[in-house]
Amino acid sequence: MKLRKADEMEQLQNDKSAKNTYLFFSIALLIWSLINFFTTGKTGWEFTILLIGNAIFWGSKMFYRRKMR
Repeated sequence: MKLRKADEMEQLQNDKSAKNTYLFFSIALLIWSLINFFTTGKTGWEFTILLIGNAIFWGSKMFYRRKMR
């Protein structure tokens, strides 16, 4: 099996898939953390994972945007 560079269509498909995955995990972690908060009164590790994931996403997005300028 030979590795090759993805063409524009494959890049677009990968970008859309990554966006859908990001949205799913963010919503799932948010719902889980809200349920946990209302039942136990504390936020668990799922909320921390959600915050760190969003910080990495937005930080890398800003980094690559500034790099393109």
